[in-house]
Amino acid sequence: MQGFMRNPLADPGVLGVTGGASMGAVVAFYFGFSEMFAYALPIGGILGGFLIISLVMLAAGKRATTQTLILAGIAFSSLAGAVTSLILNFSPNPHAAMDIIFWLLGSLNDRNMGHVYLTLPLMLPGWLLLLYCERALRALSLGEETAASMGFPIRRVRRCIILGSSLAVGPAIAVSGSIGFVGLIIPHLLRPLVGGDPGRLLIVSGFGGAILLTWSDIIVRLMPFYTELKLGVVTSLLGAPFFLYLLYKLQKETPV
Repeated sequence: MQGFMRNPLADPGVLGVTGGASMGAVVAFYFGFSEMFAYALPIGGILGGFLIISLVMLAAGKRATTQTLILAGIAFSSLAGAVTSLILNFSPNPHAAMDIIFWLLGSLNDRNMGHVYLTLPLMLPGWLLLLYCERALRALSLGEETAASMGFPIRRVRRCIILGSSLAVGPAIAVSGSIGFVGLIIPHLLRPLVGGDPGRLLIVSGFGGAILLTWSDIIVRLMPFYTELKLGVVTSLLGAPFFLYLLYKLQKETPV
């Protein structure tokens, strides 16, 4: 997403995938579907993510530019966040509201291979779509007009990137909750290893994100706290100082 939008702060949340998946899972919580069967949360999250990304694509139109997609994504991400807050506000059971809040903080606790088997059939096509766009991402780093002049079908590439990101990210969020900053930190840390190539960065970032998430989860489980420290809290604590460092670095590189 950073290479596609040429924005160092971009992630799938820009297009509303994160907010939509969270909204869908919260709806499953609120209406009691999560108590009926084990996989109601991930299924609800997947459906919520697809609903928001479909609305974004519909609102942006066939001739959408990157700016139009960002604006539509922000609008529907805000709408998903508002629906989530509304559900929390009207939740009749305070314990259910607390369960929703804790889930939104993100965790790998009580997750098992059944969740992997549920999400993998959706995530695998998403990975393949993104890898298919590897060469186009290199061209898009020079701008959409330049990429089009090199023979890349921009509309098709844009759809593949958006759909691939939705398939790859939505099901993951639906299972683990919203674990922030991983998709923002890792590309910045690993970009120097691939010479800034956004195409080569795809696979490297996938493994890097898995390593960061695993080590963060280990740290959470080793913490001597009576109450479980949520994984999303740890990644946010790691992410905030990193972006302060990134801001400082950008300020030093900017000529006076």
